[in-house]
Amino acid sequence: MSRQGEQDARWLAGYRLVAAILVLLVIIATLVGGYQRHREQALATSLTLLGEQFAERVQRLHGRWLDERRPARLHAEGQIWQFDERGWPLGMAPLMSPSADCQQLWQGAMGSLQSGNLALQFRGTTGGCLMGIESHWLHYRFADGRVLPWRVPQDGTERG
Repeated sequence: MSRQGEQDARWLAGYRLVAAILVLLVIIATLVGGYQRHREQALATSLTLLGEQFAERVQRLHGRWLDERRPARLHAEGQIWQFDERGWPLGMAPLMSPSADCQQLWQGAMGSLQSGNLALQFRGTTGGCLMGIESHWLHYRFADGRVLPWRVPQDGTERG
């Protein structure tokens, strides 16, 4: 084989290697993107199911509050629950800070502060509690006991 032919063969092998690496990078990027989408969907579904369970337990506490003739504090499930005037649980007595009250409320109703390997985060708001994982949040409203999805945009403003 001539010197030019050997050089052409080396260049061709280099081009094949670059093409193989590019194809491999495209495959990896596609897999990572698919994993992220499925992970986000799984987080959203998991939090939605947890929110439904939380709402059911809060509804039960509200029912007990009504049965007990609307006390400000209710002894139930081994805890002392603090209620607002409409009968929705605010947290465990004695009340502390809004975020800590939300955390205690969730833990008292659900028994755990984690969803799988991810720890839930809690924020107290004027009219309720925000509970979430990463970019997925739920809003528990003291006004009516509803638990709704909540969006917290990247700019720090909050909206439902």
